[in-house]
Amino acid sequence: MARLIPNDETLRLFVPQQVVHVKGETALFDKIASWLDTAGQWLSDNITSAPTLNRIAEYSDGHPLLRACRAAVAHRALADAIPSLDLVQTVNGFAVVSNQNLAPASRDRVDRLIAAHRSQCDSAISAIIPLLADAHAWRGSPQCEFFRTTLFPTPAHIRPLASGAASWDKYRELHPAIANAEAALAARYISHGLMQRLRDAALGLNPISTLEARLCEALRGHVADIVCDRPLRDEALRDIVEYIRNRPDTFPEWHRSETARLFSPPVFRNRKDAKGYWF
Repeated sequence: MARLIPNDETLRLFVPQQVVHVKGETALFDKIASWLDTAGQWLSDNITSAPTLNRIAEYSDGHPLLRACRAAVAHRALADAIPSLDLVQTVNGFAVVSNQNLAPASRDRVDRLIAAHRSQCDSAISAIIPLLADAHAWRGSPQCEFFRTTLFPTPAHIRPLASGAASWDKYRELHPAIANAEAALAARYISHGLMQRLRDAALGLNPISTLEARLCEALRGHVADIVCDRPLRDEALRDIVEYIRNRPDTFPEWHRSETARLFSPPVFRNRKDAKGYWF
């Protein structure tokens, strides 16, 4: 697997303020090399796929997808490595312990620094995923299939379900519940075909219209109701169905579905020669 961060200079772009090391000491890049490799493997396994990440590593330095991937790897590696490094916090950043003039950072400050790196990593992941839609090697990968199973393609989308949090760990935790909620809405109101079309549009695999974007946003609210154990707003969902029902050319997936039949039941007609006759 290609290394996204090739040297100390590139790593420093993602370190708050400055890391100071004296002449003859090992650079931070060399100290956390194993964590960088682990973070790169994690990104490959969970987000990009190996073929896609290898291709991204060949992009020019200014490419937004390369920069976002580097940010995710750097911040994840730093968050994992900091507890094992001989670093101290100063008013100007943090530095390697090398003389008696520097005092070790407090546990709280170290914890906040680690939390800040994890937050930056989560933000980078939410930036990476929409950009991957244009990476053709990514389409069809297991990683892509994972993200196209809900209307919430990035950690940033789960804020309404997670009290404003948007972490990767929370995203993975909520993902099964979100998928189950969407399956219930699809079966009862939206249809599985239309729901998948909206998921692909939300992920960027297909162009998304203004109407689809609004529909995705509305449905996310109803998914949040289910996941958060709030009462289902049936009338609002039926309004959505009525809108879809009146536009067969715009939503052909719904009109071909079994779900559509739930809203178009056969009309019962009395016949005098039938065995059962209702007045």
